[in-house]
Amino acid sequence: MDTEKFDIDSDESELLTSSRFIKSISRIDDFYFLYKIVGNKIIVSNVTPHVTIQKNFILVSIYLIILFGLIAYFLSLIFVKSSLKKLNDVLNFMDKINIDNLNQQIDIYWHPKDEINRLSQKFNQTIAKIHNQTLSLKDFVANASHELKTPLMAISTEIDYAKKSQNHSVGLDNIKVQIQNINNLLETLVTITRLESKQVLETKKIDISKLTEDICGTIKKLYGYKWINLSMKIEKWIEKNVNKEWWGVIVKNLLNNAFKFTNANWKILITLDRNRLEIQDNGIWISKGDLEHIRERFWQVDRSKTDTKSFGLWLFLTKLLIDKHGWRIVIESEEKKWTTVKINF
Repeated sequence: MDTEKFDIDSDESELLTSSRFIKSISRIDDFYFLYKIVGNKIIVSNVTPHVTIQKNFILVSIYLIILFGLIAYFLSLIFVKSSLKKLNDVLNFMDKINIDNLNQQIDIYWHPKDEINRLSQKFNQTIAKIHNQTLSLKDFVANASHELKTPLMAISTEIDYAKKSQNHSVGLDNIKVQIQNINNLLETLVTITRLESKQVLETKKIDISKLTEDICGTIKKLYGYKWINLSMKIEKWIEKNVNKEWWGVIVKNLLNNAFKFTNANWKILITLDRNRLEIQDNGIWISKGDLEHIRERFWQVDRSKTDTKSFGLWLFLTKLLIDKHGWRIVIESEEKKWTTVKINF
């Protein structure tokens, strides 16, 4: 940068001061000069290149600000449009949702952790829960209507018979039995519905050996009139994480079925160790074709083989409880010989 000195009273000094551009910078034609007065002298430097660079830098900065501003504007438009589209999808979905299409879900696209996507995921989870509860309610109504037909028909028959025979006492007693059957049925259906809606059962570690022995003693007394030999091979002090109430239901249901299907003076064997619970009887057998359906709700063994209804809701409830505990049930049968039910822990 060239530097010159002039007297303060010179023509050059007057030109510089009269052409001041900003502060101590003067502009003469296309040149810029920086001047400083020291005593009676004025010191002048040519700063044209520096000013030009700064001007260009300012212009470039302005252009970049405008460019990035436009980019930000269009990106915000795209983002807002995308967000509004997602919100519109959610609103449209909510407008269309009803009790008949609760199995549908909101489509989630782009980044799954986007706030609207997270909201959609929560909404989908809520809809899924409502759907499951609705199915449970529908199942309850269907199950109740299916199973109530038999006792209601029996009550109707008893009423007709009582009218004709004038023997109201016997008819009322039979009707009372059927009403109790209906009550038991409804309690079972409510239990199944409640269990199906639960994700996890509350469990704790208990001694299932003693509990199983007590249940066996109770069931044996209940069916004492059949003179069935109940043999027990139960290991001592077997502790498992179970729901005490539902473990009792599982053992009672399986033993009840075994006793109901086993003829008088025959035998039942119950085995319990740390790996399995096994109940074997030599009563009614189950064919291979029937084994495929035995876990279905309302399915029951051919009534021509027994006068007692057993495999139906109770076995379905038992399997449901076993599944909720994370165990596995295996049913094996050899025609005219034996049936074995195993629960593998």
